[in-house]
Amino acid sequence: MPNGVTGFMRHSGEETYQGWKKTGVIIWTILGCLIFLFALAFAIRKIQPIFLLFMLTGVIVYVMEPLVRYLEGRKIPRLLAVVFAYFLVIFFVVLIFVYLAPIVVQQGREFIDNLPGYVKRATELMEVYQKELVGVRVPRMAGELLEEALNSLKNVTLKLLSRLPSMTINVVYGLFYLVLAPVLAFYILKDLKKIKLTMNGLIRGRHREETLIILRKSHVIVGGFLRGRLLVALCVGILAIIALTILGVDFAIVLGIIVGILNVIPYFGPIVGGLLAALVAFIKSPILAFWVIVAMVIVQSIDAMILSPSIISQQVNLHPVMVVFALLVGAALFGFMGLLLAIPLLAVGKALVYHFLEKM
Repeated sequence: MPNGVTGFMRHSGEETYQGWKKTGVIIWTILGCLIFLFALAFAIRKIQPIFLLFMLTGVIVYVMEPLVRYLEGRKIPRLLAVVFAYFLVIFFVVLIFVYLAPIVVQQGREFIDNLPGYVKRATELMEVYQKELVGVRVPRMAGELLEEALNSLKNVTLKLLSRLPSMTINVVYGLFYLVLAPVLAFYILKDLKKIKLTMNGLIRGRHREETLIILRKSHVIVGGFLRGRLLVALCVGILAIIALTILGVDFAIVLGIIVGILNVIPYFGPIVGGLLAALVAFIKSPILAFWVIVAMVIVQSIDAMILSPSIISQQVNLHPVMVVFALLVGAALFGFMGLLLAIPLLAVGKALVYHFLEKM
């Protein structure tokens, strides 16, 4: 056989082998991630309260660490940098709380007081639509749906009342975690360099350098996502408050805060927040509800086209189908926490796949 043909066949065989090798790496990485997720889901269900505490602590560390590092770069000792960073954050939180708390409490109380009136108003609107659309079956169905919704609301209220003791305990635990998490984060931030050195010392063997590279990439991805997502949620919340206030929607500040918080969850969060604001506006006027939906679409467009691309690290960018799939899997495995963890875990998994492919 001529040498040229032999060389071509050898080259073609090597390309085929490399292609199958890369495919195998991707498949085994995905399988490994799935096994890890199922094991993690089982473990989290057993230690969910403790895991929630450490997750909250980790978020605080990731958010505060850049500020501490900046202050330390200004020749401020690490301990003083952490103390000063905490002082700045607490100062701004208290400042915001002093200005917003009275308004939020007042609007929340008004919403609870007016809730029976809103239900009555919704019933009246349905009766008006029934009279305007006489002979059509849809209004009757709508009335039945409204009645079912009210019955469901009543059942949910009764269930909440029956679970009030356990909910009270959970609230106490939540407040305890809110106090304990910043304390744990303080000590982690203070000794972060020592912790990193200790962890580096525990990693040995011929894969030490590669493992450290993977950990650094994961650290950058998770930190960039958390800080970016929180900043985007803050901007979206402010824009939502401004838009709802201009439109004259009741409880604009409370609804805007809810929209901002829900924006942390990609895709599903903005939809739920926007529909909630539109529902409150609908009780006042269907036309107002329409303009609220338009305003929320504009706010989310600003987020999608300007805020998220410019604030969140490019390393976290993922295909929308992958994001939705990750959110569904995360919710099925971990519940609400899964919705928060799905995207950073998916981004880390993507980084691992690309890292192994680059090594081949």
